Amino acid sequence: MSRCIEILGVTILCLTAFPALAGVDVEQALESFHSTCLAHGPDFDRTTAAADGLGWEPIAEDAFAKLAPLENARAMRGWRATGKAMPEGTVVGVSKATLNGKAVQTCTVAIVDVHVESFLKSFFTRTDAEKISEVRNEVQVSRLYILIAGDRKQFVNLKFPASTGEGMIVASSITGE
Repeated sequence: MSRCIEILGVTILCLTAFPALAGVDVEQALESFHSTCLAHGPDFDRTTAAADGLGWEPIAEDAFAKLAPLENARAMRGWRATGKAMPEGTVVGVSKATLNGKAVQTCTVAIVDVHVESFLKSFFTRTDAEKISEVRNEVQVSRLYILIAGDRKQFVNLKFPASTGEGMIVASSITGE
């Protein structure tokens, strides 16, 4: 009996000492965002055509509007991405909006069950983005970065849970039309 308690104690110690990594591969999650939104910049028409060609399942505008980085979009589309290139449960969306009087396009990838700290570290290492602002509350952190990708200046908004560990990352790119 004491041997079972000893094994149980060691197992609990190991589980609490070494946090479990999320079910989603961090590099796959980052590549999903990079290839969809950053490599060529947000492009409403290109992303819509790609989603149709890949057979992604459209989602209601209301559902995507909660994930979009800007309010009052004049056009918006969202999909539940399928296929091996995207982590399971990924949502992709694009919008056309106005920011400070200028026409912009946005591209968003929302990925669930990803190790947040690892994603942030990989994002910074890959992009060398410069953080320009952060808004934090007890539930969520929203960071705004600026970077050059696809030969274009882009803003990137990353939203993630305030608690550490795994959760949902909502990564959005914003650039002028």
